[in-house]
Amino acid sequence: MNSLVISNLSKRFNNIWAVKNLSLELKKGEIFVLLGPNGAGKTTTLKLIAGLLHPDTGCVSINGIDIKKDPVKYKSLLGYVPDEPFIYNKLTGREFINFVAGIFGVKKEEYERSLPELFKRFEIGDWIDAFAETYSHGMKQKVIMCQLLIHNPMFILIDEPLVGLDPKISKNVRVTFTELSNNGKTLFVSTHTLSLAQQIAHRIGIINNGEIRFVGTPEELANIAGRKDIEEIYLKLTEQS
Repeated sequence: MNSLVISNLSKRFNNIWAVKNLSLELKKGEIFVLLGPNGAGKTTTLKLIAGLLHPDTGCVSINGIDIKKDPVKYKSLLGYVPDEPFIYNKLTGREFINFVAGIFGVKKEEYERSLPELFKRFEIGDWIDAFAETYSHGMKQKVIMCQLLIHNPMFILIDEPLVGLDPKISKNVRVTFTELSNNGKTLFVSTHTLSLAQQIAHRIGIINNGEIRFVGTPEELANIAGRKDIEEIYLKLTEQS
């Protein structure tokens, strides 16, 4: 069974198609990276998969569970990192992680065992016990990565994962993605950074004006490019029509 199945997914805002007739299947353990310029439909696609937006047409399922038929079970399998990391200002980072763990029914002793390793991986210091309103974007992103992993989701959605992170933590994030994949987790990552896709993706999708222009492996994209730079092909596929 495929981990993710998307069938004819569409969403329109004010007669403009943000996503149009998107169909896609991801296998267990696959890292799929969706590339595209700003406004191409990447974030809308992720929000539709996460259940934060309702599609005009189409359906989405994870491990055979349809989001429309069993949304609670569907979302219990899902971890999501939005493009803008959100933490309640009057909670500390630790309190926010505890809050998320509680939503997913993770026992206190279980997530408290996990926290030291996560804090070390993402270089989280004593500021974790300060109010989130004092955090920089990068600090929030680190906390959001911890809350993503605290409940051990089977399917992971991440929108622009490296924004605000320094090079060392960005590398740790890429290593973490590969480890998750090796452990059978499926990842759907949205970005406009071609280099990230080349480093971690099993397959790449390129979207523009709400429509998929390419789906294939990094090697297949390179073959299309031929002697040209892959970036040149990406720019060609994302030209405004």
